[in-house]
Amino acid sequence: MSQIAPLAQPITLQLSGKVIPNRLYRTPLSEYACTYDENNPENSGQPLPRYAELYQELANGGAGLICTGNIPIHRDNLENYNNAVLDMNNPWDAVAAFTPAVKAAKSRGAIFLPQLQFPGRQVPEFLNKHPKSSSDVQLKPCLNKTYGVPSPLTKEQIAELVARYVWAAEVVDKAGGDGIILHASHGYIMNQFLSPLINTRTDEYGGSLENRARFILEVVNAIKAKLPSDRFVIAAKLNCQDFIQGGTSFAEQCVVIKWLEEAGVDFFDISGGTYESPAWRGNIMTELAARSSQKERGSYFIEWAQEMKKVLSRAVIGTTGGWRDARCMAEAVGSGDIDMIGLGRPLREDPFFVAKVLRGDVRKSNL
Repeated sequence: MSQIAPLAQPITLQLSGKVIPNRLYRTPLSEYACTYDENNPENSGQPLPRYAELYQELANGGAGLICTGNIPIHRDNLENYNNAVLDMNNPWDAVAAFTPAVKAAKSRGAIFLPQLQFPGRQVPEFLNKHPKSSSDVQLKPCLNKTYGVPSPLTKEQIAELVARYVWAAEVVDKAGGDGIILHASHGYIMNQFLSPLINTRTDEYGGSLENRARFILEVVNAIKAKLPSDRFVIAAKLNCQDFIQGGTSFAEQCVVIKWLEEAGVDFFDISGGTYESPAWRGNIMTELAARSSQKERGSYFIEWAQEMKKVLSRAVIGTTGGWRDARCMAEAVGSGDIDMIGLGRPLREDPFFVAKVLRGDVRKSNL
């Protein structure tokens, strides 16, 4: 038991004072447990009974922090179908619809953070032929899908998007959630603004890193203005880098993560890659697959995440991708390299994996 003891230690999110009861979290992962109506978009995204049941299983399974999969904030801009949607123009009661899942996820003491997302240019063409992005750089066919030519968001549309994030966060708050996690990773809209490869704007949202980070910081500040940090958690899923030539670099992301911490982000889930270079899936290029972080330490991104942790002064940081061996997880946390361990597919296979690890019954995921 002593070998995995670091994983059983609680940790406090300092701005809100909320206590995460252990160091294992369910990283955002699509559930495909909500309605989808291609003929009437306003009927899409309502949680089905299975949605709450899944979060009850995860709560019973012992994860200290539970994140939902993608929750798009615009019903016409989905990264896939049958996932939850929080759109301010939908006629149904979003608070009532999401409350059962919130209650289920929190029923055993876990902190619950739904993941808000806007896919930008990564909307599959069969769902939307006319996506919006930071600029007009089209995504080439990848992941067995094609994507339309995006039009750059106008400043008015950017302001509306910020308002949508705030509205969705307020729904989560009213439903009883502890906060939200912003998907700023994997090539979605916040990553599209941060990336010099995708963002070719010449206004105050493009060019310098400060300009490219403006959108995500506006979202954080707008949410914080409505939902104070001392009670509502703002978290972010952030790439350590994009793993594609010309994309966001590790050096720039180290600056961005500090800006976000200073703005009020209290937890970071570190990942990497985009649809063009899906590093988080583990199928990766030689550059990443050959690194000791994957072969010896059990994580795709630990070497970058531990360096990002050194930049932070307050926020809790974890990393997702590749974790399978509890001893490797405990070593990373016990040594102080990172604070938490993100689990996706191991918890899809076995929602009780966390409880088994903490009891000492299981060392490795069967995946």
